[in-house]
Amino acid sequence: MIDILCVRGYDSERMKIQLGTKPLSEIKDGYLVLPIFEENAEDYGQAIVKTFLNENLKFGKLFETQVLYSANSKILLIGAGKKEKFEFITMQNLAGAAVRALLKKSKSLSFVLPKQVELSESDRTYAAAMGVEIAAFDPTKDFKIKHEPAMLTNVEFLVDRAERGIQEGLKKGQIMAESINLTRKLGDLPANIMTPTYFLDIAKKIAKENKLKITILDEKQAKKKGMGAFVGVAQGSEEPSFMIALEYIGDIKSKEKWAFVGKGITFDTGGLSIKPSSSMHEMKYDMCGAAAAMSAISVVSKLNLKANVVAIMAVTENFPGGKAQRPGDIVKTYSGKYAEILDTDAEGRLVLIDAVSYAQKDFKVKKIIDLATLTGAIIVSLGDYITGVFGNDKEFSAKFIEVAEKYGDKMWEMPMHEEFEEMIKSDIGDITNLGHGGSHRSSAGSTTGAKFIEAGIEGDTKWIHLDIAGTAWDMKPKPYRGAVGDWSWS
Repeated sequence: MIDILCVRGYDSERMKIQLGTKPLSEIKDGYLVLPIFEENAEDYGQAIVKTFLNENLKFGKLFETQVLYSANSKILLIGAGKKEKFEFITMQNLAGAAVRALLKKSKSLSFVLPKQVELSESDRTYAAAMGVEIAAFDPTKDFKIKHEPAMLTNVEFLVDRAERGIQEGLKKGQIMAESINLTRKLGDLPANIMTPTYFLDIAKKIAKENKLKITILDEKQAKKKGMGAFVGVAQGSEEPSFMIALEYIGDIKSKEKWAFVGKGITFDTGGLSIKPSSSMHEMKYDMCGAAAAMSAISVVSKLNLKANVVAIMAVTENFPGGKAQRPGDIVKTYSGKYAEILDTDAEGRLVLIDAVSYAQKDFKVKKIIDLATLTGAIIVSLGDYITGVFGNDKEFSAKFIEVAEKYGDKMWEMPMHEEFEEMIKSDIGDITNLGHGGSHRSSAGSTTGAKFIEAGIEGDTKWIHLDIAGTAWDMKPKPYRGAVGDWSWS
């Protein structure tokens, strides 16, 4: 087994990123990276660049690259697309694409942040730092005998003045990228390593590093507390299972508390309602919601946000076996409602209904965001690129979507009408863990899953459920990011 991850730096070979204010003519080491918009309006004072652009008027499409050499410099031109479409995510991915282009070619690069765009300088630095760290992350390095490390270790962002806001943007970008890459790292680990116990060890490290209060319920404690839905899923696995809470108090004067709640199925066979074998290996990613919740609270702590937050991760495997939960079983959830199990492969909503009740009852939260690779139905609806948003408060959901899309996360609010509640009513219990009554067996699958979790929401608690089944992982490499399926990365 590989060693427990170094949580501060998902990777021991961290990229060094700094700010620079030197003139372009003084860049002698490594590559000078110059963004070029499709309008070709940039004037960097470089004769070789001006000549190339005059001869190639159509250059500038997003992520298009061209290397130029002169007697004293090496220049990478990178297309920045249309200036009017330049956003935070464009800056992030542009910096990532530059890094990916030079990972194996140079020890250093100096990147001129584009000017005359809508983004502030601090946001440009924030986005670019994220892009660099995400692009430099190598998802294939741990399990290959032959592995060629990247040459690139130093990145410099060239700005007019290294003002405080720009420095803070750089720091924030690095913190965010560390969190994202940690989540990616944990998701990519095989399930024989990424067990609930391993996840707990990482949670303990994050708690210690960030001075977070950690509360751990094992199966026996969860059962005694009344978390029948969580325990029912866990009982089929020989691995111990845990309900983990990490708590951050950043505003002692406020009684408002938020919760990030994550589904942490470290491997999902489907239980007795077993999945087809052809793609079961991908079910190691069924803990991505819990990994994201854990990483998110580490960001909250590192940024010293004035807020009170608890991250709750329901971590277990879903396995068949002599003690496994059966279709037809009825369990009492922590909310007090009785759930009839129609399909043991609809286990995510079972662990989450107890987790959201735990957040409300034990931590007194009034705002909850849960994340889960919950349903294949959301992929049918929104594909691999848009996260489904379900909630019980329109204003809360709208504000969340607005902020998410500002930073490049595509979201779409899904319907949560009362009619869908009929589809999870049980004849012999309160609710069923699988929707029924539609014209098709899988009708409204993602919404009925969300409705089941909502059954654990009490009173005036505001709640958002994010179905990330389509967006939690992407096996295809991009110009700005490697992927597990990118065997040419190395």
